[in-house]
Parts: sequence; structure tokens; C-alpha cells
Amino acid sequence: MFSYIMGALAGAAYGSAIGYIKYAALWKRILKSNKKIATGVLYQHMGISYAINVVTLLIVFLLRDQLPWDFMAVMIAAAVMLSLTGKMAPVSEIVGHVKEEGAS
Repeated sequence: MFSYIMGALAGAAYGSAIGYIKYAALWKRILKSNKKIATGVLYQHMGISYAINVVTLLIVFLLRDQLPWDFMAVMIAAAVMLSLTGKMAPVSEIVGHVKEEGAS
């Protein structure tokens, strides 16, 4: 039982740390600026965000034999925290910063 709890705590810490770094690097600058961004830039950021999530969970998977805690507890907690920290960047506000097609 202790292994599950420690694994969940470790996964939550890892997932939230990566999630916050991802938010700060990708979305915070867009949300604080008053400038409009192109739709392509938004899609690039979304793709990068998705890739970071996959790599983050892949690292947990690759380290599963070295982890001193339950692997599934770490994986699930990391995935949940990546998802929750992704909610820090509200999609409606991000989409509000996108330029309309044909506008300069």
C-alpha cells in the first residue's frame, strides 16, 4: 500500500512539474500578450504540447524497472497531473488570441 501512495505522490509531483513548465513555456506568453497569433502557431503549440505529454509518459514507462514504487500508480498520477495542469491555460482565452483568416 505504501508503494502505491508514494508512487502516486511521485507521479503527481513529476506530472505537475512538467505540466507547469510546459504551460509556462508554451501558453503563458501568449495569454499575457495583447498580440494576435496565427492559427498555424496555435496548432504548432498544440502539437508541441502533445509531444511533451507523450515524452513525459514515455520516460515513466522506460524507467518502470528502476522506479522503487508501483509503476501504474506513478503513470496514472503523472497523466492526471499533466491533464490538470493543462487546464491552467483556458482554451477559450487562447483561441481569443488567434487572428482571423485574412486579417492582418
